[in-house]
Amino acid sequence: MKPVVRAGVAAALAAAAGLGYVLFEAQWVRRVERDVPLPDLPQGLEGLLLAQLSDLHLGFRASLNVRAAHKAFVLAMAARPELILISGDLAGGPANLDALARLLAMLRAPLGVYTVLGNHDHGASKVPFAREVELVDLGGVRLLENETVTIERGGARLQVTGIDDWKHGFADLPRVLGQLDHRAGTCRLLLSHYGEAVLETPPGTFALTLSGNTHGGQICLPWFGGPVMLSQPRARFKDGLYRVDGRLIHITRGIGTSLLPFRFLCRPEVVLLRLRRAAAP
Repeated sequence: MKPVVRAGVAAALAAAAGLGYVLFEAQWVRRVERDVPLPDLPQGLEGLLLAQLSDLHLGFRASLNVRAAHKAFVLAMAARPELILISGDLAGGPANLDALARLLAMLRAPLGVYTVLGNHDHGASKVPFAREVELVDLGGVRLLENETVTIERGGARLQVTGIDDWKHGFADLPRVLGQLDHRAGTCRLLLSHYGEAVLETPPGTFALTLSGNTHGGQICLPWFGGPVMLSQPRARFKDGLYRVDGRLIHITRGIGTSLLPFRFLCRPEVVLLRLRRAAAP
């Protein structure tokens, strides 16, 4: 075989292997566990385990997102969380809506399963095939559209406030702020596709904000000082816990992919957060 032919074959094999890997990583769902210390957490909420899921993107036809979501939901349910929160971008198009309902029906938790909508659910995206669809069947998951629910556990109250897509004008923060319980013995969580939304609320309003949107970069390139995000490289938050001006924000990489059905150095994830009482200073 001539050298130029050998080089061409080697390049083709390398490209095929690379393509196979980034498709594989897009389904290689990891389980992440984090303790979240919260000041003034009521005793009755100590140790509460919640699962955060996000960015399913099941309306994206050219992907393996349905398969990844199934793997993620199995991992989530195996942990037996008391509460499940989904931080938006469920669909983004008319494909796989039956699969979405079927998968969401897998999720069960004693304190409930709640979701909010993201920008793709409204068709507000630079992705050319994103379309707004009416999500009629969410498999028993409760959609929070600028509203607050109160959950009781161990004599304490946990309020979950869910706001619609903040970046594109669907959120109604004044409305939900008027629904909050500020009495002692209440812990307040904000569920928002965009973590930046909480910066428009006074410090101390919410003990924790749970968000997604960034995909953790989805495709990341190794670089000095940490991986460079190709998806939303200018995003203020990547993934993990952030403390900003007295506000605690958790960002998850999410589960699905958008535009390209690939992930690199950024595995999809199910995040399990256990609420802990912060030690006194």
